[in-house]
Amino acid sequence: MLWFLVILLFIVVNSAHIAARDRFAKDYLSKEKTNVIKGIFVILVVFKHYSSYADFSGIYDEPIVVLNQHLGQMIVAMFLFYSGYGIMESISKKGFAYIKAIPSRRLVKVWGNFALAVLMYLLLSVCIGEHYHVSTILLAFTGWRSVGNSNWYMFAIMALYILTFFAFYCSKFFPSHKKYYFSALLLTLLTVILVYAEMKAGQPSWFYNTCILFPLGTWYSLLKERVEKIAMKNDIIYSFLCLVMICCYIIAWNNRGNYGIEGYSIWAVIFTLTIILFTMKISIQSEILGWFGEHVFGIYILQRIPMIVLNYFGLTATHKYASLVVVIACTVFLTQIFDLGTERIWKRVYNSF
Repeated sequence: MLWFLVILLFIVVNSAHIAARDRFAKDYLSKEKTNVIKGIFVILVVFKHYSSYADFSGIYDEPIVVLNQHLGQMIVAMFLFYSGYGIMESISKKGFAYIKAIPSRRLVKVWGNFALAVLMYLLLSVCIGEHYHVSTILLAFTGWRSVGNSNWYMFAIMALYILTFFAFYCSKFFPSHKKYYFSALLLTLLTVILVYAEMKAGQPSWFYNTCILFPLGTWYSLLKERVEKIAMKNDIIYSFLCLVMICCYIIAWNNRGNYGIEGYSIWAVIFTLTIILFTMKISIQSEILGWFGEHVFGIYILQRIPMIVLNYFGLTATHKYASLVVVIACTVFLTQIFDLGTERIWKRVYNSF
């Protein structure tokens, strides 16, 4: 696995550009730049998920093991943050019309694509002789259970879309000049309730321990100008903020497991803001990483198909590195076909209304 990480690191470093003195990457939250960051992390997601099928106990596998242990659920942190930020930006620009369209435009589309992927996994399970209880199959379409697919993130993002709709639909009842702040606060409270509800329901910690990053994205959208006014004033202030953030990160990481979900959430917030702070100064421009970031959903939801197939035939045990190359290639191919197909389907659906 060492060489896979080296290749990823080479792409990142070779594509990185540091802004000149007292200058900053003003477009650090543009679609192009965020796709690159998402691309880095979705590749790390592939590596982590693959490690559950292959034995990574060799000396050259230690770097990925250490990285996975350090990052934990932070490999999905930026997906949630950018999603919350993006939806808040759209609400700010398009207003109440966009809020009303969240169920039909965002939620239905995401669920439809997810449901199609679940059907693919069910077909695969039939082919390899895997059987699931009817209740598991039905709950799999909500993301609450799995039929071999990755599921928790899909449950989280769909639940967060629903909470966003309710929180911001209420904005019409709030004072106009502060309505989005009230809605963001309501979304935050609803997200906290969701987290504790999942804990009460007995879901594993990865189901909920990064959910708070979605409302964090909405808050950042609302407060972005104030943050940038301070952080981008000059390199001295920026460097000081980086130093403070790194110190906070070290403290938060060392204590992430000592104070329950609250301690983990603090670490998650600091991790995310640290990445945001770095991207203000360091731009990464890579078509490869950008493609992966643009197709996060397909890669996330389809990557386990080749993993399951290769594991079924015993190839991950006998040829673990070659199998990873096959997994990446098959995931890219499946994602491209899946995204092109679903895009055409949704165009026809929406054009018919």
